[in-house]
Amino acid sequence: MVGRPSGSIFAALLALFFAIISHAPAKAEDAKPMRGVALVIGESHYDNLPALPNPANDARSVERLLGELDFDVTSVTDGDKAKLDRSLQRFVEDAAGADVALLYYSGHGIEAGGENYLVPVSADPSSLADAGKNLVALSGLLAELKAKVPVAIVLLDACRTNPFPAGATITTVSGSASVAAAGLDLTRGAAPLADATDAPQSLGEVIGFAAEPGHAALDGDAGGNSPYAAALIKHLAAGGFAFGDVMTMVAEEVYVQTGGRQRPWTNASLRRLLYFGLSPEQATGDDAAIRGEHRKLLLTIAATPPDTRRIVEAAANSEAVPLGTLYGLLAALGTDVPSDPRELDQLLRGQTERLKTIIAERQALKSTDVDIVRLSNLAEKALADGAVTAAIQFQQQAKARIAQLSKTVDQAEADVKARRIEFAEVYSRSGDTYFLAFQQMKAADDYGKAFEQVKKWDAGLAWHYKLAQANAIRAYGTFRGDNKALQDSMRTFTEAAKLLPQDHLTPQLVMTQNDFGLAMFMYGERQSDSASLEQAVGIFSNIVSSGIKQVDPSLWAEAQSNLGTALISLGTRKSGPEQYEQAAVAFRSAQQVISRAQQPLKWALARRGEADAVAWIGLRGNEPDRLREAVKAYEDVLTTLTRDLDPLSWAGVQDSLGSALWAIGDRLDDSELLHKAVQAYTAALSENTRERVPLWWAAGQNNLGNALFSIGQRETGMASLELATEAYRRALEEWTREREPFNWATAHNNLGRTLVVTGERSGDEATIEAGLASYQEALKEWTRQSAPLQWASLQGSVGEALLILGRDRSDAKLIGEARQAMQTAWTFYRDAGYPQYDGYFREHMAQIDKALASLK
Repeated sequence: MVGRPSGSIFAALLALFFAIISHAPAKAEDAKPMRGVALVIGESHYDNLPALPNPANDARSVERLLGELDFDVTSVTDGDKAKLDRSLQRFVEDAAGADVALLYYSGHGIEAGGENYLVPVSADPSSLADAGKNLVALSGLLAELKAKVPVAIVLLDACRTNPFPAGATITTVSGSASVAAAGLDLTRGAAPLADATDAPQSLGEVIGFAAEPGHAALDGDAGGNSPYAAALIKHLAAGGFAFGDVMTMVAEEVYVQTGGRQRPWTNASLRRLLYFGLSPEQATGDDAAIRGEHRKLLLTIAATPPDTRRIVEAAANSEAVPLGTLYGLLAALGTDVPSDPRELDQLLRGQTERLKTIIAERQALKSTDVDIVRLSNLAEKALADGAVTAAIQFQQQAKARIAQLSKTVDQAEADVKARRIEFAEVYSRSGDTYFLAFQQMKAADDYGKAFEQVKKWDAGLAWHYKLAQANAIRAYGTFRGDNKALQDSMRTFTEAAKLLPQDHLTPQLVMTQNDFGLAMFMYGERQSDSASLEQAVGIFSNIVSSGIKQVDPSLWAEAQSNLGTALISLGTRKSGPEQYEQAAVAFRSAQQVISRAQQPLKWALARRGEADAVAWIGLRGNEPDRLREAVKAYEDVLTTLTRDLDPLSWAGVQDSLGSALWAIGDRLDDSELLHKAVQAYTAALSENTRERVPLWWAAGQNNLGNALFSIGQRETGMASLELATEAYRRALEEWTREREPFNWATAHNNLGRTLVVTGERSGDEATIEAGLASYQEALKEWTRQSAPLQWASLQGSVGEALLILGRDRSDAKLIGEARQAMQTAWTFYRDAGYPQYDGYFREHMAQIDKALASLK
């Protein structure tokens, strides 16, 4: 825990002062000392209700803090109704003449009928008929305080789960009301009250709730403090911050410390700025540096958009890493934060996996130098609080200490080895911090220095640091789009592999080969030819057939999933279905050793990979049964991969489900399935909005257009065709040729097809010509070399459009061009091994020949 200044330090700062909101905060020399009174209540040991272990601890801690801030503090522990009434009445009387009155309550609290109640230890569930005899209403207390004191502050750590039986009601003078299941809500007294004629000038009131309205607050570990009390203790005395900012820091501290499960809420109506402490805390000392950066981070978190919060929370929860640390890493990115939520999610999940590994490794690391131990511990503390800059500074100091020690190491061989290993650990920890801060090349440099320290002394550690160096370079190449870095990483992986025994299989060798394959795969994804992708497939295939399954099943499953992904990518560049069949087998194999119950997201993604492969098989082979198999697989995935578990992945599965349903419905002339496809695409678009993920939104619009076009083909009217046209044009707003050349061509192809059908149905030759123009746009990117299957399909579509125009105009030249385009497409499909399309081409060639004959 971050240390708190002693009482003597607070005494020097001890005073309250106000600054008018329209002016800058008051300076210390201008501050007017103010008088504050406080009542602290902690209710732990209830007579007839479940006990709460921590309120008494919370009250003692808060009482000590407020005393150090020069409040006149009165405390009550385990007070019954009569004792609370007396204490509260005396508190109201003491508030007269004070400038600030602060009430802190920790214990059971309930909400009923729009009123919040404090629950004394004497409360009896069987005697709730008269709330006035059992409970303490909050609104009346607020009204009395408002009449006595300029500023009233009420902090309620009382939002715990309702202790009374389910369905319990209480009776008040205004009638009966049900007790809420959990949490408190905006009390009637929280609204600004009218000033009484004899009341002091009111400067406002603040009501702080430990949790959001209607939500339960956590009590904390037994023997400690609740999360809300711990946050108050940590930040209430922060010098130089307005009270509103302090309460924001308290709220976000609770949020990050509870992993997003609890978020306090404050209702404030202050008319002036309120400060505790006369001057900002001097940023001297190691803990102060961490504390200052952490508080700035908390204020930054408060401004984080809800969608980004969801992504960060999901990433942290996926690997059970500290939420505050992940926000600190996000802040370290600065302006480099990806705007696409899917890219941000992928980026953060990669960091959480790395962070989890780092935490596990550091628990086993040892050090003997006192300064290194101190600096390393400080860096750990800073990183836990999200203070990434401070963590890097402490690691820099540790490295400077090493620079001193390295010059004097002249002890015995065994001692030299121990010290070199220790030095390497410091470089490694610094590299870990840089990696988490998205400074991958600095991380790679430190891992390389760690390798240099141990390469003569410990072969296992030498391999470990060399592998870390290679992965840092690979991450840089992936994140920054740097193909040279990917090539450098592959060379470094090769160096790491040479450090291992080659005469027998080990998990370390397989890990190195797998990571090398990932670098090769990413490099291949960016190349126009398939050579690197084929190499990646070969690497992963060798791993899965190496016998590693018996040694380490998890590594084998990871390699199977990587193999499946690489095969699908390779299949999109080939004309046959073999790669998709092999990918489906690989993903099924991975599922054999992934627990659906214990690893739901990893299992769901492997199952989705299998479904994608099967869907591609059905699409390429025109096999409805395989498409139905894919539909069942997607539906199976959605029973585990819920929208709450991972919203973006859920949307991706909905989109894939829609594509499979569309493909079946289109081939089997099933309008019901086509409408289900529209529903699935619409569900995906509800998460993949244009504002959040513009390129994925464009893909969804294109897919939606496909389903609407198929429906329009089966209808006599034009409505669905017009909707399809609008969807394709929306897709082209984001799928530009510069950003997404292949998908730009896809949307133009689909738009051209829709316009041709619309023009033929309406008899509008201009619309058909617009469709042909859209086809010509698509052919600028869909060449026979870059996209052979798409190119051939488009040749057939051009032939159909030319035939329509040629017949309408009795133009033999146009019909001849239609025959040439159709024959080109037919020849390609026959040579590529797709005989199932022969019937289509024979029919259209016969129509073309008949049209030509009629003109002779």
